[in-house]
Amino acid sequence: MIIIEISGGLGNQMFQYALGQKFISMGKEVKYDLSFYNDRVQTLRQFELDIFDLDCPVASNSELSRFGKGNSLKSRLKQKLGWDKEKIYEENLDLGYQPRIFELDDIYLSGYWQSELYFKDIREQILSIYRLPEEMNEKSRKFLLRIKEDNSVSIHVRRGDYLNKENYRVYGGICTNCYYKKAIEYMRKSIDNPKFYIFTNDSEWAKMQFKENDMEVVECNNRNNSYLDMFLMSSCKANIIANSTFSWWGAWLNSGQEKLVIAPKKWFNNHEINDIVCESWIKIDSQGEI
Repeated sequence: MIIIEISGGLGNQMFQYALGQKFISMGKEVKYDLSFYNDRVQTLRQFELDIFDLDCPVASNSELSRFGKGNSLKSRLKQKLGWDKEKIYEENLDLGYQPRIFELDDIYLSGYWQSELYFKDIREQILSIYRLPEEMNEKSRKFLLRIKEDNSVSIHVRRGDYLNKENYRVYGGICTNCYYKKAIEYMRKSIDNPKFYIFTNDSEWAKMQFKENDMEVVECNNRNNSYLDMFLMSSCKANIIANSTFSWWGAWLNSGQEKLVIAPKKWFNNHEINDIVCESWIKIDSQGEI
């Protein structure tokens, strides 16, 4: 049995679940550990994969206890004494893509697995799971119609939580004004009459930054249905993403045959990995250099 920890926000959950689907395609039994969303662990994030019509078998406490996980007395004792460490594989972000995990069995996997290399060969299966929801609010539906009619380019700008001191140390200074300026310039040279749709968690700031006539800030979804922004992004002809798994999935789910995606050359300040950015995507650094 393979148990995969589900943690973080929607983008990370989608990576972790997709990894499980790869193992299942290999004939392995997979279950997921959702204990990260227990109120005793944290309350900021919620399990969001239930927006999709998918099967998510959850590991029981007895199954988790085999790996020194879960809330049972036996599990807590194992955790305290450091038992069963060989049954847990923790992702090393500095190594990037780690294909050796596919050689493992009877293991608990803890990590984010942020690379299409883990499931690229089952892309069509993943696309069939992460489908655009049928129910959308009226504003989102109107934006979707316009996005499909225009030579639409999504721009994702993540601020909010990225501006706090701890997160800025990891994610800040990467998607700079120079990054966005160069990306927009590249899109204008590559696409006839592009229309830029800006998706962000800081609309007021974005309105001050993106003022040109071919730009519009999308304001139709709040925290409870923010996932609709991901699917609006995926419906655009091209994508300019942030160093955020949310817009990564917006670009990856874009099924256009000639789609153009621009991504930051660096993803983290504290890890030297680049496997997260797909090979066909154009990479621009914080100085605006390709």
